[in-house]
Amino acid sequence: MSHSPRPTQELLCINAEKVYDWVVLQNTIRQFVSAEELEIDHELDNVKHLTTHFILTDERGKPLGPNAEVKVKEIDKREEKTFVIDGALVTLEKVSFVKVFFIVIEFRGIHDHTHFVFKSCPIRVEAHESLFLCAPEGTRLVVRITDLDGTAKLNFHDDRLKSVDLTLTTCQSIQAVADVTIEVKADFCQPRDILTEQCQAPVVPPQCPVIFPGHDN
Repeated sequence: MSHSPRPTQELLCINAEKVYDWVVLQNTIRQFVSAEELEIDHELDNVKHLTTHFILTDERGKPLGPNAEVKVKEIDKREEKTFVIDGALVTLEKVSFVKVFFIVIEFRGIHDHTHFVFKSCPIRVEAHESLFLCAPEGTRLVVRITDLDGTAKLNFHDDRLKSVDLTLTTCQSIQAVADVTIEVKADFCQPRDILTEQCQAPVVPPQCPVIFPGHDN
């Protein structure tokens, strides 16, 4: 049975995420954390040059990569509101949600002339937010944290750490998306060549042609 050659280009239907709206914004979160929540088994009161660093992790404390998606839960029904933008009427939805993520605090300093490094257990952080998006019924929110920074105020009592006041600043990407099927005309991909190690040709030592074999007169 013969088959006609497959064309290099073809009209394809592809499942994809359509982005209805996309904003990038900054948010500041303040949270009180007790020493028990940190599960600190080291004394910090005698540590010199103490610094803190925040690491975005999952609930088990595994660091997350750049632009990590975090869990969100909408807490209110979306409400429509009309805006005038560049002279045109635009209907947007007020979207209210709770953003949940985890951080680990890394403490660094010097204790008894020795560099000191300690990481807390994962700390659950919740932030309530609301904003206006083009988010019609059928869309969902996708929130990614693109940057995380902040400060930690350590509270001591009788030379023992009792609590930490956190001030976290997050930069986040917020999108309203929905699954769609799109039609595109595209080339078919071909597999790449397999990489193999090649043996080099033997290297010939340099000669001294001036003195040997010499020049013909």
